[in-house]
Amino acid sequence: PPSAESSNTMWDGFEHVLLFISLYILATSLTLTLHFIVNKWIPAVSVDPYRSSGSGTLDNFLLRCYASALLVSFPLFAFFFSNAKHRTLKNPLLKHAKVRHLLTYINLVISLLVVVGYIISLIYNLLSGNVSLNFLTNFVITVVIYGIIFAYYLIQVREDRHI
Repeated sequence: PPSAESSNTMWDGFEHVLLFISLYILATSLTLTLHFIVNKWIPAVSVDPYRSSGSGTLDNFLLRCYASALLVSFPLFAFFFSNAKHRTLKNPLLKHAKVRHLLTYINLVISLLVVVGYIISLIYNLLSGNVSLNFLTNFVITVVIYGIIFAYYLIQVREDRHI
């Protein structure tokens, strides 16, 4: 039979999987909602004559999707985050769970890839002379949101090393 320690670790791993899923749904929907708002207030300069600015019906659909994802993912993320923090404070041995470390490192890789991808996009657009206020604002939004995620979990990794 599994020991109490291994069942705690399994539950902690399960919670962390759900935590990271809800975190990325939240981060993505928040980013896309803010991009939507920026695109409404600061229209993009399109160099493609065949690219339309979007229809009102599609815009309304997308905004409802983003808002729905925010409304569902934020409470889930808040619950799993606070629950995981509480369980870790109660049982500091959970900080050493391999599944927690694995998921944290996967999270660092994903958030870094998003930030690096946007930096590559920025450099590409700078080199092609295609940088607008809309693009820069959306770039900053994405890099700040995913940069905060990366920084938070990098700090967690460093703190875990000192234990």
